[in-house]
Amino acid sequence: MNIVIMAGGMGSRLSNPNKPLIDICGKPMIERVASSVNGFGKTYVATTARHTEVINWARKRGYEVLITSGAGYSKDLLESLLMVGTPTMFIPSDMPS
Repeated sequence: MNIVIMAGGMGSRLSNPNKPLIDICGKPMIERVASSVNGFGKTYVATTARHTEVINWARKRGYEVLITSGAGYSKDLLESLLMVGTPTMFIPSDMPS
């Protein structure tokens, strides 16, 4: 199974496009999300080219990065699905457990 962590949002509510990297209790939100799906399949991080900090975080940890257009969540989700195929589980990067 493929797992795609969606991390390409605008971050408009927090005025921070790198929202997945905000620390929650000492760890970035995206790290908490990624660790919760370890072992379920190949994990990818979907983001846009403008999110260089997220891209660097993901690559440093060995995740393959899917660069999407940033045209909106549903369009980016579809673009990611077309890149990795099925079956795929999608999870948001900003929902720490």
